[in-house]
Amino acid sequence: MTMKRKTILIVDDEEVIRDFLDEVLEDLFEVSCAVDGQEALERLKDTDFDLVITDMKMPRVTGEEVVK
Repeated sequence: MTMKRKTILIVDDEEVIRDFLDEVLEDLFEVSCAVDGQEALERLKDTDFDLVITDMKMPRVTGEEVVK
């Protein structure tokens, strides 16, 4: 019996941070990435994630706005 892996959304405007977190977490979780808060909000409309890891200071939409 296979269990569904938990899903994580990584939100960061720095590619190196997104790539690092994706690489570290991909073996244990289903990982999706967003390049900024605006993209994160769009993804959150369509998908329920178990966890969101977000940078707080980003252009357009901040991490604080994503959390709200």
